[in-house]
This record gives sequence, structure tokens and C-alpha cells, in this order.
Amino acid sequence: MKGKSGNVVIGYTTDSHLCLDCDLKPEDEVIAFSKEYAKFHNLGSSLVMETSDGKGQMDLLGRRLKNFCIIFGKIMSWEEVKWHIQEAYRLGMVHRNFLIMRKIDKITIRVNSKNGKKPAPKIIHYFSNGDRRGAMGFLRHWKMCKSLGRNKCT
Repeated sequence: MKGKSGNVVIGYTTDSHLCLDCDLKPEDEVIAFSKEYAKFHNLGSSLVMETSDGKGQMDLLGRRLKNFCIIFGKIMSWEEVKWHIQEAYRLGMVHRNFLIMRKIDKITIRVNSKNGKKPAPKIIHYFSNGDRRGAMGFLRHWKMCKSLGRNKCT
């Protein structure tokens, strides 16, 4: 393929803490969910990152829809992670295709830009609620990617 250049997509993969892809959601809804869900289920702190804009899509209330990920702080078993993925689906926060992660036994969240079209995730909100190991592990990986320089991760 002459003239086409690829892009290496770097991800953060885990099987020990909950990360959710919340696609085509309003920002305020995702932030509120991350706080309430973290508190109710004792999941520690939560980090909300915007992974891409929703290409101008809006909901019926006129709110812009974007794509987000939420990384929770508490370290847990894969069985617990799978339960929370199912619960987030039941609550309408993740799409059906995200349920596939339960069969793969790992969750991967992109940390750099994708094909020059989707920017790298950016921090939107951090909710401090005790245990922060999962969120900080993700942030360390995100910062390491950013420091690589060639693939801009900001």
C-alpha cells in the first residue's frame, strides 16, 4: 500500500480493575454515573477520560454525545469485573458489544491517538474516593505513552 502510513494504537490492558467504555453519552451523565457507581459499589476513585467526540451527535435534550472511558480505582477479581460490566450494560452505560470483554478475560482501553482521526484520550474528571490504584495505574501508562514523543498522547 504505497503512500499509506499506519498508526500503532497503544492500549492499557487489565484483568484486575474495572474500566468501562461509555460511547455516545453526554459528559454530565458519565461523570455523575462514575461518582455514584463508585460510591455505591465501593469501587474507590474514578477517572473519566474523553476518548473521542461523537461526531456532532446530540441527544433529545440537545446535549452533545461523546465517547468516554471510566477507570475505577479498586483492584478486584475478574469475576467481579465481569459482574460490573453486566451491571453497567443493564444500567445503559455501555453498549452490548462491550459485553464481549467478559469472554476475552481482559479489558483494553486506548491511550494514544488513532489513525490521526481520533485524538488520544484526555482527562475530563477525577473523583477521589479512597482506593485509587487502578486509576493511577492507567494514568502511569498514559503518561508513559505521552512521553514516547512520536505518537502524541495528549
